[in-house]
Amino acid sequence: MDPLTIGLIVAGIGALGGLLSGIDDSNRKRKAAQAQKDYLAEDYRLQEENLDKDFAEAQKQANRNADKANLQADLIDQAQDIAETTLSNDINTAIDNLYLSGASDTYEWNQQAMAAGQSEGASYAQLASSGVRAGSSLSDAVEMQSATNSALLQFSQDAKRRSDNNNLGNVLNQLAGNEFNIMENRIGADQTRQDALDLVNSYLEGGYNYNIYQNQKDRLKNTRNYNLNQLQTEIADNTFWKGGNGNAWLKLGTGILTGGASGFSTGYDIANTINDAGGYNPNKKTKGGKASTGTAAS
Repeated sequence: MDPLTIGLIVAGIGALGGLLSGIDDSNRKRKAAQAQKDYLAEDYRLQEENLDKDFAEAQKQANRNADKANLQADLIDQAQDIAETTLSNDINTAIDNLYLSGASDTYEWNQQAMAAGQSEGASYAQLASSGVRAGSSLSDAVEMQSATNSALLQFSQDAKRRSDNNNLGNVLNQLAGNEFNIMENRIGADQTRQDALDLVNSYLEGGYNYNIYQNQKDRLKNTRNYNLNQLQTEIADNTFWKGGNGNAWLKLGTGILTGGASGFSTGYDIANTINDAGGYNPNKKTKGGKASTGTAAS
């Protein structure tokens, strides 16, 4: 058999092998892509479910924390109510004490002034009854004692008033300091409530944490869609009939041609190798005296 014929036979075998191999390769790729597609769909479902659960749990925890913060703020406000009442009572008591002390001092000073006046009058009466004239040393002594008593009384009054003013200043300073602390604590309580409200709102539609959650879902969905589209293209590239895009037939034709060409080349090379070894000669005579071509021998 001549090399061309052998080449064509082997080419046909190669083409058939290319056909079968192409069909099998496309089927395997299509099934693998479909399996991967099903896996991605289920994996996306599970990841999305986990995102929803994590968000719901985070939102629930945020609401619990907000409730605790609001309760703490309410307790702080109640404590400030008590502090204000206590401060008011303390200030009123301190002012009342200052008033009572001032009233008592006034009464005592009047008593001292009256006693000093009576003492001075008694001293002058005694001097008069004894015949001592005005301007004498005894008279001067009475006047000096009276002046001393008056000066001591005045000093006592001035010192007590200054002491009362200092005490009143301390009371007012204490009032201002405590009022500042109460105001600061109330502002802190209000800020705690605002922080709690911001935390709750961040998980509502349009809030920061809600937007982060939606972005994560969108990113997951986009990745899923991209991968599924890639796999769907892979399936279409390896589908011969409905749902295919023609690439499967193109690859199959390429495989047939490649297999046929490779088979022809292999068969032709094998035939030439056999001929070179003397296995086939179209001019060689047979035993009947005829050549293999059917012409008469010379």
